[in-house]
Amino acid sequence: MIQPLVALDIGSTKVACAIGLPHESSAGFELLGSSVVAYPAVSAAWLGDVLMVSRTIEQALEATAVTEEFHRALVAMNPPGLTSEQAVAAVTLGDEPVAVRAHDLDRAQGLALDRVLGVDREPLLAERLSFTGNGFAGVRDPRGRSATRLVGTFHVVTMPMAARQAIVQVVESAGLEVAQLSYTLPATFAAAADEAVRHERVLVVDAGGLTTDLGLFVEGALLAAEPVAIGGVQLATAVATQLRVTVEQAMAWSVEGTACRRREVRTIIATHWETLKPALERLLAQQPRPNVALLSGRGALIDGFAEWMEHATGVSTAICRPSRTARQGDLGRQLGLNAAIGLLEMATQEPRLSLSQPQRLLNRVLDRTRTILTEYF
Repeated sequence: MIQPLVALDIGSTKVACAIGLPHESSAGFELLGSSVVAYPAVSAAWLGDVLMVSRTIEQALEATAVTEEFHRALVAMNPPGLTSEQAVAAVTLGDEPVAVRAHDLDRAQGLALDRVLGVDREPLLAERLSFTGNGFAGVRDPRGRSATRLVGTFHVVTMPMAARQAIVQVVESAGLEVAQLSYTLPATFAAAADEAVRHERVLVVDAGGLTTDLGLFVEGALLAAEPVAIGGVQLATAVATQLRVTVEQAMAWSVEGTACRRREVRTIIATHWETLKPALERLLAQQPRPNVALLSGRGALIDGFAEWMEHATGVSTAICRPSRTARQGDLGRQLGLNAAIGLLEMATQEPRLSLSQPQRLLNRVLDRTRTILTEYF
């Protein structure tokens, strides 16, 4: 019997939950229930109150009105402290050309991760961008082709080890086990991307509470990402501090954006947006312009943000509103569900690489030591 899948998007201001039943004979799923539950208090620290976050997860599960018992969950996250970079790794397959196997791709990816992972960091995403071998280049999936040597290019997003420990702790405190950890950007893209968008160059902007993540997708793969340590909480805090009002009032004014009657608020918002420009320039430097920009997260609700993004990038910009969330209440709720819905889309389509059980530090050290000893002797 097919079991429903639970997907959680654990952010800095809310928990979004979507529960789907995979189709038995085809890809896709039936959405059984969904919810978006805000934390009872605003915090400038990511998952600063474990008990509060775990209780919010429990409330989000109850709010879906799905009565089955669940033990494991797919989890999307974008914690502060993410790093994004490309890594190249090469593996020798043999003296004579042999068929490339899935194991060879895993070997190349393992070497790439060894090169970028620090002692206190864990992988959150390892996107396979392209492979080159004898007689082929720039191939996303070279399995079945023949080569003596395989060179792979990967886009790797890493997170502090403490971030993984924190997310596992809050989910387990809510009575669930983390089945898989995923980066929010690909989950958001998976929710929004129809067949037309999947084959285009797409800029995805996830404007959250503590971070704003910018991602460039090409042919469905995350080519590059720029996490920026600014978000709606910092904006509201700046408004509250400078105008001496409550955070709740500041949040209401910040959402009004360029339409706010307070000139000081408009000035703070404009300064806030300008801090995104360097990251946008790095992301799009020496790249063809994307065909479209998709906005998600609470920041996408700020009046004038879509117009500002379109002016800053020269790219047609739209709010990310997947068809599955079109009937999920107001726009804020629809945006809040993007990543959770995307997790279900990813899990019920073609199998993707799972980083739910990344190598522990000790295992990585042992594997690296074994490789060095083998090459030396």
